[in-house]
Amino acid sequence: MLKRKIYDKLVEWKNSSNGTTALLIEGARRIGKSFIVEEFAKKNYESYILIDFSKMNDSFKEVFEDLQNIDEFYKNLFLSLQKSPLPKKSLIIFDEVQFCPKARQAIKHLVFDGRYHFIETGSLVSIKENTMDILIPSEEERISMYPLDYEEFLWAINKEYECEVLKEIYDKRDTKTSLKMHQVFIKTLRLYMAIGGMPQAVNKYIETNDFYAVEKTKKNILSLYEEDLKKIDNKYNTICYLVYKSIPSMLSKHTTRFITSSINERADSVLFKNTLSKLIESKMVNVVYRCNEPKIGFSLTTDDTFFKIYFNDIGLFTSMVYSENINESRDIYQRLILDKVDTNLGMLYESLVCQMLICNNHIPYYYSWKDKSKENLDNKNSKSYELDFIIYKKGHVIPIEVKSSLVKSLASLNAFKDKYGKGVGEKIIIKNKPLNYGDNTTYLPFY
Repeated sequence: MLKRKIYDKLVEWKNSSNGTTALLIEGARRIGKSFIVEEFAKKNYESYILIDFSKMNDSFKEVFEDLQNIDEFYKNLFLSLQKSPLPKKSLIIFDEVQFCPKARQAIKHLVFDGRYHFIETGSLVSIKENTMDILIPSEEERISMYPLDYEEFLWAINKEYECEVLKEIYDKRDTKTSLKMHQVFIKTLRLYMAIGGMPQAVNKYIETNDFYAVEKTKKNILSLYEEDLKKIDNKYNTICYLVYKSIPSMLSKHTTRFITSSINERADSVLFKNTLSKLIESKMVNVVYRCNEPKIGFSLTTDDTFFKIYFNDIGLFTSMVYSENINESRDIYQRLILDKVDTNLGMLYESLVCQMLICNNHIPYYYSWKDKSKENLDNKNSKSYELDFIIYKKGHVIPIEVKSSLVKSLASLNAFKDKYGKGVGEKIIIKNKPLNYGDNTTYLPFY
């Protein structure tokens, strides 16, 4: 079993709620939602049942049409499942609940009845559409789940000690990391960049230690995602598949935003706004918007016509970009891990940092601006600046620059500090060198 951080959140929910709320776990497909919930159920409940609504016919779903009599409802439910009633305080899991909106609406009454505990899993795309005409239960807590983050990946491949050392280095701000240690850390990080955090891909690596087998697994997931996006497009008249396939090309151009004109659309068009909304709901991508005024409350000045789009998993992105021919995957992965890839890896590292921030509950934005000081205006040569990411932490704005090669300039970070003064906290440059400090800046290695 892969150790996942969300497991502790499930335990916390059970202890604090004690059945007074249901828990909805949202996330993309193939990230392990059903598996971790079932493992949690086995270890924390005397008995449980998982109802996968994606496999249930309409006749079964009709059970949720009538909740006037809860006793009668449970009788019909267990008869339909051909199972005996569970003991009180058991767990009932509504898996893929988006396929039965009435089951989600029933949560309000089922939680109030207090007989059982409830966990739901699902994808937001269908959940949102299928709940337009139902009452969303206020008795429902919601948490998001993601692919394995880097720490979970280290746990999975039996590098817990390496994880502990990295934490110690960061917590103590230890700048004495030897070059040999640094090379070990970077090699492991690149392994994560090659494999990613999709549980099936990580398990396949653990089982086989074969990059070809890992790549086959990831290609299958990508095919599944692409088929899902085509279905979304057919149902909602969007262009999700087209946008998804264009992400690598857009990131490789190092533009300050996703250029919607490249797919013959305007960012403020109804079609593109609907498309972006569905992509975000699918959790297959991470979208980072531009913030126009990076002070407290980034969302208040979000510019929804300027944004960047990243894959939800660094391993899937690596497969999409660097492994068009699956038969060459072993060689490509080895070259990536040994830092022998000829092309610039900037877009890969930027995607990695975005995923790391989001998996650790940050909401990243980016910021770009022109220096309109009198001096520059007089010279008719105003300077343009951009920060890859900004986050809000402990009352301060944290600017982050991602550098895949040697750091050549601190111009954007310094200009940002000059512009916003005391509101700016730690300035961070993330790069492939050991932890260091200088120029009032933290030089943070990717790991």
